[in-house]
Amino acid sequence: MKHFKLIYFSKKEKVQLNISKIKKTEILSNDDVGVKRASDIIKAGGLVALPTETVYGLGADATNPKAIDLIYKTKGRPSINPLIIHVFDNNYVFEIADKNKLAEDLSSKFWPGPLTLILNKKNNSKLKIAKNALADLSTIAVRVPAHPVFRNLLKKCNLPIACPSANFSGKLTTTRFEDVLSSFSGRIDAIIDGGPCPIGVESTIIKIKNQKISILRPGKITEEGLKACNYSLQKKENNKNIIAPGQLTSHYRPNTPLRLNVKKPKKNELLLSFGPLPKGTTGISLSEVFDLNEAAMNLYSSLADLDELALINNNDAIAINTIPNSGIGIAINDRLKRACS
Repeated sequence: MKHFKLIYFSKKEKVQLNISKIKKTEILSNDDVGVKRASDIIKAGGLVALPTETVYGLGADATNPKAIDLIYKTKGRPSINPLIIHVFDNNYVFEIADKNKLAEDLSSKFWPGPLTLILNKKNNSKLKIAKNALADLSTIAVRVPAHPVFRNLLKKCNLPIACPSANFSGKLTTTRFEDVLSSFSGRIDAIIDGGPCPIGVESTIIKIKNQKISILRPGKITEEGLKACNYSLQKKENNKNIIAPGQLTSHYRPNTPLRLNVKKPKKNELLLSFGPLPKGTTGISLSEVFDLNEAAMNLYSSLADLDELALINNNDAIAINTIPNSGIGIAINDRLKRACS
């Protein structure tokens, strides 16, 4: 096996990486032919990056401990941080998780879609989810995705797929094929080109306790939307134990420092604006028409582009306008706050 030495330059120092094995990463179409190939790779224990309605994910057979290990190693993800298990429909959900009336009601309203439920793991299931995928917890994070490519893959695999976001742990989430390619080419078996992700932020994560729900991670499905469906919400518990993804204090970080709630950028700062980009500033607008859904869709891709520009221009920071803390704006602010930690 040949050994390769890669050298790249960061803002502050030259970094050398010794890589003993470089994979040939297949680029797959999002049609039946590409999805069938992705299914074969996952069944064989490989890793495939794929589009979802929320963000790009890094998928593997959730019943294969070695494949799950590959996810953790490839991402540099802490082993205490459990993975979300994705399945085709509710029948699969309640094959691997215990039923309860509230979960069944939520699933009927919001699945397929950007909702993850934290449920008790079913101990006598015929489908044995790998323990390392659950970080050895007695609970399981489960979701039925809506993206047609992912659904086609789940149907062809006929397996539950563990699928965290396709990024290095703690770094920017990816919502475009080209960003996944830049990060993981040579590191994983294949990438399905599904174009940009329509929602742009990770799924809402809900925990059910005593027939009440609490939001562990905000997303497209909001507290306001849940209350409109007559669900009782309780405040999130201040529990230091990680029981779901997205709970790490520091997460979603670009390499360039961020400054939040900025009206006007300082000299040598780039601007991520909400609304039209002011004259005389260099940056990107999340939404020129103040649309929070558009802002969410553009969040990670805009940060990735500004991060690259800051590296080229040697900018000091990315300044970010205040984002309204309502609707999906709550999820945007959650990600930005963690990106600054």
